[in-house]
Amino acid sequence: MALSANRDVDRYVDQELRTLPVKAGTHVYKGAFVGLSGGYARGLTAGDPFAGIAYEEADNSSGSDGDKMIRVFTLGDFEHALTSASRSNNKSPVFASADDTLTMTASGNSFVGHQIDVPAANKIVLRIQATPTPLAGGTMTSELVSAGIKHKVTTKASAANVTINASDLGGILKVTGTTAGNLNLPAVATAGSGAWCTFVKTGASGALTIEPDGSETIDGAANNNEMDAANDSITIACDGSAWYIPAKKISA
Repeated sequence: MALSANRDVDRYVDQELRTLPVKAGTHVYKGAFVGLSGGYARGLTAGDPFAGIAYEEADNSSGSDGDKMIRVFTLGDFEHALTSASRSNNKSPVFASADDTLTMTASGNSFVGHQIDVPAANKIVLRIQATPTPLAGGTMTSELVSAGIKHKVTTKASAANVTINASDLGGILKVTGTTAGNLNLPAVATAGSGAWCTFVKTGASGALTIEPDGSETIDGAANNNEMDAANDSITIACDGSAWYIPAKKISA
């Protein structure tokens, strides 16, 4: 029914903290990486969609789904331990393998954000990027895209030729398997100015070559074939006429 009078609509100004329902039989500790399981928060298990960092403790060990609520940070820069942290990984995607453990390894783990700096040995500054979630629970049936950022990790199996569609751009694109092959980019006119993605290779072998469309270029070259080891990553961006590489992490 169409409106026939003015109305007030509640607006959430602060996006930093969100309240989520806690999964049955779980105990989430303050400072934990929080994952989602069936739309409910729990201490992150590798592979969970990342919901944020626990602002407080919530013990739902003896409760049912949603009996307890927890507030989580969904934005911000956080200092956290990371073994063998290196400034060469600044701007690279970071993953979590448990509710207290960060890793640069994508395979089987949860994307949690990007490394911003290394303030001390074995420590990084992590800029978190949480998966958007319905307020106070529920299930999202499709990905959410805001400001060109896709809040999920897309996975493609390596093959002789892998088609990268314009709809695949705007987030983390994980390439699994050990088959050497080409990652065939869409035409720059189709991708559009401002399009980007970060490729992450998880296979231990099988070189991946990023191939622009036709005679188009990437960093002034016909292609890029630097990703040939597990956890190599390259971020590409389009200015509407060519592709560029603003960041990369390549094994020595």
